[in-house]
Amino acid sequence: MKLGIAVGNFDTFGKHGDAADLVETACRAEVFGFDSVWAHDHLFMPAAIGSRYPYNESGVAGFAYRQNIYDPLAVLAAVATRTRRVELGTSVLIVPYRNPLVLAKMLATIDQLSHGRVLLGIGVGWMQEEFDELGIGHHYAVRGRVTDEWMRICIELWTQEGPASFEGDHHQFTEVHANPKPARKPHIPIWVGGKGAIAARRVARYGQGYHSISSNPDELKIEFAQVRDALEQAKRDPSEVTFSMLGPMIHLDEPVPSNSAAVGGTTQQIIDGLSAYAEVGLEHALCFPTLPGIAQPTPLQFAEAMQRVAEDVLPALR
Repeated sequence: MKLGIAVGNFDTFGKHGDAADLVETACRAEVFGFDSVWAHDHLFMPAAIGSRYPYNESGVAGFAYRQNIYDPLAVLAAVATRTRRVELGTSVLIVPYRNPLVLAKMLATIDQLSHGRVLLGIGVGWMQEEFDELGIGHHYAVRGRVTDEWMRICIELWTQEGPASFEGDHHQFTEVHANPKPARKPHIPIWVGGKGAIAARRVARYGQGYHSISSNPDELKIEFAQVRDALEQAKRDPSEVTFSMLGPMIHLDEPVPSNSAAVGGTTQQIIDGLSAYAEVGLEHALCFPTLPGIAQPTPLQFAEAMQRVAEDVLPALR
């Protein structure tokens, strides 16, 4: 199993850190031997959120409107210039928020800066207030279709040798050149985020990866079977797709319930917990290691947690 690290662009370090600490966290993750570093996406946070968060039972996202939210693509561009090996992922980029031609250009540029290390985790978005305030409220009801169209545009721009044209339901353009292309060929890998049948079908249409969030191993086994079925129905080989997840959280020295989407306790308990995920097919996990009793670590405390995972846990996964 490969293991990635969230760089903390959602105010992980609070009053203790700034944007430079996000880049330094990524550099440390590379030195420690992690496989990837990841940034999350929201452009802003409304003071009042009425939309239901779809990835927990409460429906409450738990985001604070006062927190700093650093732009994921700007952060990853900076990380690209300071690292050489780790892959750079979005978990997940909310595709409809950005003009598709601008999005294709930004991602291709980061892929060039990183010499082909971008992993594009994508999502359709869940917060109607964010769509409304961006002036694209009309896209909310059809955000899945918009996401698919935006990805078709990106792939066209990334792979078309001559001028590209596109005629879609939500965007059109005629004979535009979009150079440079991404460094990775045939194009930047697209890892589809979400859960359920809709996400599985989206993976089958054009995804090179499936990116779940906060599932325990039993839940993940069901999700992966659903994705494999969709791939087989589309006559695609499941081995072509990477099975990944945002999570599990790693709680150092703190036991966790057996059915939770987290691993914790002793080193061996953490290894056993991650091994249970590997047994159901998880190939790439995006983790956030925590020290006991520290909800908002300093950059150095987070580095300590990363180092402990790297020294004590990573060797058992390789």
